[in-house]
Amino acid sequence: MTMLLFWLPLIASILLGGVAASAWYGGSKILGLWLAFAGVVLLLLTAAIQIHQSIRDDESSRAATESAPDKATVIAKRAYVAVSDAWISDLTIETPPTVAVTIKNTGVTPAYDLCWRATFAAREFPVSEEIILDRTKDAPTIILPPGEMLSYKWTFDQWSKEWNERISNGNAAIFAIGEISYKDAFGNPHFTKYRLIHGGDSMVSPGKFGPDKKGNEAD
Repeated sequence: MTMLLFWLPLIASILLGGVAASAWYGGSKILGLWLAFAGVVLLLLTAAIQIHQSIRDDESSRAATESAPDKATVIAKRAYVAVSDAWISDLTIETPPTVAVTIKNTGVTPAYDLCWRATFAAREFPVSEEIILDRTKDAPTIILPPGEMLSYKWTFDQWSKEWNERISNGNAAIFAIGEISYKDAFGNPHFTKYRLIHGGDSMVSPGKFGPDKKGNEAD
C-alpha cells in the first residue's frame, strides 16, 4: 500500500506535467486531454486510498482503545495472591517442629506464571542478622486458579530442644519468609512479599505465625 501511494501521485504528475503538455503542444490535443484525464484519475485514486487508509487506522485505534480494560475492571477482575494461613507444630515435644505456609488466590481470575520462593529459619531474638531468601535456584511456575490454595510444609532437620524454651520466653523466634510473583489475566505482573514470625515479641497464638514488623508488602 505504501509503494502504491508513492507511485500513483508520481505517475499522475508525469502525465499532467510532462506527457500531457507535450502531447498538447506537439499537436495531438486529444491525446493530451486523455493523458491529463488519466493523471487526474490517478490523483483522485490516490486521495481515495489515503482517505480509506486513514479511516481504517482510526477504526483500528478506536477498537484497540475500546478493547483495553479500564483500571476499575482490572482491579475488580485480577488475581490476588497472599498468605491465608501459617502454622507451626507443637513446640513442647522433643521432635523437630514442622512449619507450613498456605497461600490463596482470592481474586476472580487465575494467577499465571506464579513463582513462590520460601524459607524458614530459627533465630535468636532480637535478630542480629538478615535472613536471606535463596534466589539463585530456578523455581517452577504454575497457574493458580481463583479460590485455590497452595501450601509449603517443612520440618527442621537439625533442632535442639533448647530452642523451644527460648521461643516460649521470647528470646528466640521462628521466621517464615517468602516472595510470590505472578501475572494477572491481563498480563500485568504482581508480587507479594511476606515475613512472618512465631515467638520473639510477636504475641501470636500458640501454633500460629503472625506478620513481622517489616518485610510484608504487596501490589
